[in-house]
Amino acid sequence: MDTPSLSPMRPEPAASAALPQNAPRPQRSLAPYAAVNNAGANLGALDLNLLVVFTSVLKTRSTTLASDELELSQSAVSNALRRLRNHFGDPLFVKTAEGMSPTPLAQQLAGPIQEGLERIRSALDDRREFVPSTSHRRFHICMSDMGQLVLFPGLLAMAQVEAPGVCIATVEMPPREAHVLMARGELDLAIGTFPELAAGFHKQRLFTKQYVVMARAGNPALQGGLTLERFVNARHALFQPTADSHHTLEEHIDSVFRAHGAQRKVCAVFAHGLGIVEAVTISDLLVCVPKRLAELYAAQADIAVAPLPFPSPVVDICQYWHERLHQDHGHRWLRSLLFRRFAD
Repeated sequence: MDTPSLSPMRPEPAASAALPQNAPRPQRSLAPYAAVNNAGANLGALDLNLLVVFTSVLKTRSTTLASDELELSQSAVSNALRRLRNHFGDPLFVKTAEGMSPTPLAQQLAGPIQEGLERIRSALDDRREFVPSTSHRRFHICMSDMGQLVLFPGLLAMAQVEAPGVCIATVEMPPREAHVLMARGELDLAIGTFPELAAGFHKQRLFTKQYVVMARAGNPALQGGLTLERFVNARHALFQPTADSHHTLEEHIDSVFRAHGAQRKVCAVFAHGLGIVEAVTISDLLVCVPKRLAELYAAQADIAVAPLPFPSPVVDICQYWHERLHQDHGHRWLRSLLFRRFAD
């Protein structure tokens, strides 16, 4: 299990009054440094499993949650904390209203301990091959509800054939939060369009997202082909999902209306894909959606699909992951699965 890397907050040095010439200077207390140095000198007496408990308590802020995460008894976790406190000569964690809060020394140790454990795990994983057919690993992928609807069934179908014991869980969150969780190792992949990537991230293009117009079968605007004039004069429903890329299309459509001196007639706004088909099939509304989504709906309902009557913006859908999992055998299999299934 991975823990957040907490960097110690270093206060700015306080301004000191000028000392008289030849006056003795005050001596700094070396107690904190002595505690760390003495602990390091006796590193052989430290059980590596204690550091695993340290990172779990640091992440969960609770001995109870840490015991659940590590599948240990609560007394075992408490005993591990006692041994850590004796080793470092510091409480490390104190009870507060927010849970077990780390002391300054614990914050100082957090980053190096987490990095060290991660290096050990990485070294062990490098020696352990990932066998899809026998693995029971759980992967977490960030994708929108639309991505789950359109992409997930095909991904799951392939995974069930190659790795029947593997579990793939989807989550939805803003790109910034996904970046943080991928950096921590708590999220394996993100699928979509991320405008900015921090250092240490990788991306691979899967396919280009195209947009179309969706309407009920028999909608007069689509009879004989959808023209730009019919599109501008029609009544519209807006599809505004949380995915960052969709606003690119809506901005482009707004520019088309401005160029023709027209005001878009918007009668409904949808935050996600649920309910769009039902609204379109009982009205003459036009709605612009990704082509893959429209084709899925058209296979299930009396829906007509037409190309946009103007050049469509191009949006690349990619998979993103952090460097920490770049060489992981299981992660490489998962990325390969997505690429083989969706790359155009």
